[in-house]
Amino acid sequence: MPKLLAALSTIGIVAMLWVGGHILLVGVDDLGWHWLYDLVHHAEEAVGGGVLGWVVNTLASALIGLVVGVVVVLVVNQVKKRRAPKDDHAATPAH
Repeated sequence: MPKLLAALSTIGIVAMLWVGGHILLVGVDDLGWHWLYDLVHHAEEAVGGGVLGWVVNTLASALIGLVVGVVVVLVVNQVKKRRAPKDDHAATPAH
């Protein structure tokens, strides 16, 4: 059972990156930033569309999700570091 749960966890992460990246891809196009969506669309056409086009779109969406996810994790970690209370007792010698 632990191996099954580990596999489901990995599959879930990949699926969330894919879906989240696709939502961002379509969302930025709706906001007027057409260049990214156009780039992915042209890559789909370059491979002839169909199943290969779907694979290109899926991989591009997952990559976008991964990049945005990494940026968010880095920002959150930096905010946590800056908000963490500093341990002044470690810097002062014991009496």
